[in-house]
Amino acid sequence: MNKREGIKQQAKILTLSGNSTQRGKIRLLMPGAWHLFTLGCMVWPIRESLAQRKNGLSDYENMTVDSTQHRVYYEQRLYRNPLIGILGLAEALPKQDIDTFVPLFQGVPIAQYRLGTTVSTTTITKPERQEWRKTHPFNSRNYKFDFRLQPEFIAQFGFREQVVESKTNLLLQSQLYLSRGLVLNWGILFPIVNQLDNQALNVRPAPIFLNQFLALDGVNFVSLSAGLFYNDQYGVNVQYRHVDLTKNWSFGVEAGYTGFYFFPKNGFYYQAPENLMLLADVAYRIPKQDITLKLSGGQYMYQDRGVRFDFIRQMGSVEVGFFTTKTSNGTTGGFNFATPIPPGRIARTQRVRLRTTEEFRWEYAYTRGYNIASRYRVGYQLDALLRQYHSRYLQNQYRQYQ
Repeated sequence: MNKREGIKQQAKILTLSGNSTQRGKIRLLMPGAWHLFTLGCMVWPIRESLAQRKNGLSDYENMTVDSTQHRVYYEQRLYRNPLIGILGLAEALPKQDIDTFVPLFQGVPIAQYRLGTTVSTTTITKPERQEWRKTHPFNSRNYKFDFRLQPEFIAQFGFREQVVESKTNLLLQSQLYLSRGLVLNWGILFPIVNQLDNQALNVRPAPIFLNQFLALDGVNFVSLSAGLFYNDQYGVNVQYRHVDLTKNWSFGVEAGYTGFYFFPKNGFYYQAPENLMLLADVAYRIPKQDITLKLSGGQYMYQDRGVRFDFIRQMGSVEVGFFTTKTSNGTTGGFNFATPIPPGRIARTQRVRLRTTEEFRWEYAYTRGYNIASRYRVGYQLDALLRQYHSRYLQNQYRQYQ
């Protein structure tokens, strides 16, 4: 078998995950149930991989092929798992003999991945990035008008009269690429059910904010956001992360200054900013199991100070985590997960695409009503984004299909 045939056979990615809750308490699935669940999760990723084979290069944006270096630069927003994009692109470019792949995020290169008997990762230095920017001027026309459907579900266990209090919305979101790394996130929110608070069921703007993603060199990354965020907070957010995508240790800091806002049936209401958030974290990756242990702490919203410990497991396209936190407002724990939402692509023309979101992320905390380690959500957390591009995470998946 030659290398190209081997790559083609490996373009099948499986998603494995599972979780279960009961009355606010967390329990682990028994091994038999876990295996049945993960078997069911295999169907959609395989189907998506085959669909990508059929559609060739249509799912990729801002693509540049360097045939002399056997390298391709590209961006793909359809799949949460970068390896699906890499293997699909390797299959779609058989005649160019491409073996080196450089995925972009908002037009910024992440790292360099070479396919062979394994996936070898090389960080991109600052001089290399500067040279690439000179030879590859940014052009927003290289991107589709991409619209995604994003469900939003907020729930907590209530009282005997109403066991579960929930709020469900459907967001139609898009991004406007303004320059390299800089995008405007915008959309429309369609309310479905609200049994949680007094927010009216009115169609209103979804979170609207600017985000600038920066790669300072091969190991230092920054995310800058400003606008109307999730969780009814507006303001500014800054994230910095030092991470070598070939190493196990990483650390980062995050700062934000926000205030409350909401959209009544008529108009817009907001309060002066008063929430200062200052957090730092250190994380260690157990490479063989794709487990990340993360310790973070500092000041959360509402001047609540404390620490949080996360146990995170990556399994194909799915991520599952458990956490515990102790702050001045109390102690709690819970779980979270991130998963793609099928079917992915819904409709597409040459310039416009409608799809389901590549990532639905949800978190549940056992204790309610005490504002313990409360925080708002922006478009992405920098550590979670870069975790998807870690060399061992991609190697562990790639090894299964050799």
